[in-house]
Amino acid sequence: MAERRRGGLARLPDFETSAEDRLLGLPAHAPAPDLAAGHALGASAHEQQPARRRPLKVDESLADQVRDAVLFMRGRGRPELTQNELLDELLTTGLQWLRDQANGGEQFPSTGRRRNGTR
Repeated sequence: MAERRRGGLARLPDFETSAEDRLLGLPAHAPAPDLAAGHALGASAHEQQPARRRPLKVDESLADQVRDAVLFMRGRGRPELTQNELLDELLTTGLQWLRDQANGGEQFPSTGRRRNGTR
């Protein structure tokens, strides 16, 4: 008989697959997809390594509208859309529009702030 562990199971269960494999629907002993190659499951290079995120404060009514838009879009063919993904898309589009209108489509000059740890 296995030695009884305090406060837990007598033995660890063996599910034969990882949680990720079960979510992806892979069979028990199937080779794992090569996510580093950037081709598995339609992953792009941008999705390979999540971008570092910074807190951004927005007006409460805008936050409510973003949440409502995400829930709406989840029912319209984008079931896994998150608020962060939608904000990234909206900010990318809005910043490109602003660059086109105000700076001839060129990147805005970088101030270097925050990159060296200063506010």
